[in-house]
Amino acid sequence: MHHFETPPKVVLDLGCGSGLWAIEAAKRWTESTVIGLDVKSIQPKLYKVEGFNDLSRRLKWIQGNLLDGLPFPPDHFDLVRIARIGLGVPEDEWQKVLEEVLRVMKPGAVLEILEEDLIFPFAESSRPRPKPTPLTIDLPISSDSLPSGAASSRSSIASANPWMNSQDDDSSENSTKRPNLSPLQESPTSTSPPPSTYSIPKSPLSLRSHSSHIPASPIPTTFVYQSHPQDHTRLKSAWEAMLSHRFLPSQLTTVLPFYLSSCFSDVKTHAPLLIPLPPNSLASSRQSRFRDSGVIDADRQFSLHSTSRRLSDSDEPQRNTNPSHSVPSLAVMHLARTVQIISGCKEAIWIEYEKMYSPDLPPVSTSRRKDGRFQVSSKTIARESFDRAWTNWESDMMDRIGMRDNVSCHLAWPESPGERPEWRVWRNAIDIRPVDESRAQKDLCRSMRGFVAWKPR
Repeated sequence: MHHFETPPKVVLDLGCGSGLWAIEAAKRWTESTVIGLDVKSIQPKLYKVEGFNDLSRRLKWIQGNLLDGLPFPPDHFDLVRIARIGLGVPEDEWQKVLEEVLRVMKPGAVLEILEEDLIFPFAESSRPRPKPTPLTIDLPISSDSLPSGAASSRSSIASANPWMNSQDDDSSENSTKRPNLSPLQESPTSTSPPPSTYSIPKSPLSLRSHSSHIPASPIPTTFVYQSHPQDHTRLKSAWEAMLSHRFLPSQLTTVLPFYLSSCFSDVKTHAPLLIPLPPNSLASSRQSRFRDSGVIDADRQFSLHSTSRRLSDSDEPQRNTNPSHSVPSLAVMHLARTVQIISGCKEAIWIEYEKMYSPDLPPVSTSRRKDGRFQVSSKTIARESFDRAWTNWESDMMDRIGMRDNVSCHLAWPESPGERPEWRVWRNAIDIRPVDESRAQKDLCRSMRGFVAWKPR
């Protein structure tokens, strides 16, 4: 982002990963020494590759954790680069990291930071969550005319686990003699006064009676979480809980200016690069929203020299709320990058999902076999619910990333014969609502921002 008049002599790439940027920097600056530091040793050994002998002498890999401090002397580097390490640095550690960076920088040296918000992509406005229908049950007007103990038994609502049958239900002697009655429903042969109607507030839970006169309910079949396949709110909540427990800020680009200003007196930034979430594979919507001009606009707002400004206390990223703004054709590549990052956190998300939703779900999943017996699944119902939700989210994202619809629309090529991928089968099996253009810009798949700071001379 910063253009040097003369190439920096010593460069540090913090969190270098596979070392791609460090290799390109060493190629461009032929007289510079580039050091890449990362917690994992996954960089290529260039001295073993023919033609890279000169590059390997100027390019060094160091394995270490930047949270433990930097193993370099003070005033050592002309340029320090940090890019996309938000998932590895808790918010309360940024101050320490930046102070260490400031220590190893030469007077007048440059710090470049490229970070992004930790977004869980999905279209929140695509379809609202279905609301449960209200339950209407019959309760007696007065308990004076009922037999002793009947009022309490029939009007009580189970406060324990709603998925478990009571012992009274299992041991009922009258279950085979009386007709199958719904919970809290009066028997037709009862001599009690006519019941009055009482409306229960909206609730998705089934109500069970502990009365011994009510027959035992059959073992529940396989639990199905009733939600639209594009409703990913549970996964998003688990993602946010995972970030919260690790003290990782979801909107890192709005947090970094505070820590940068506390360590550096001269800091510049530019407008954030906001990538809208690509639509699903609806040909009419995709043709109207995907234009090449969007790529140019997105690239221009990422130019430091055209939009650079100094940080202020009220420096906040401005989202483009213009509904006519087109989605860049490169948005699918940004979405693929975000999906790859979140997929690497799948098991960590599952841990939070289990904590949040296991109390609301039955402990195990059962299904009826052909011989009439019930078979208990090896998975908990929470895990089955998570796997189903994860499959729906992955299929939704792959449908937005996939190029099949673009190829069919723009090149008029027919779809290849043969077995279709799973996400395509998922897409054809659901009803996707048309995109609301006035609200589509609120759904992002990536939000990036760059910062440049200078150490005082």
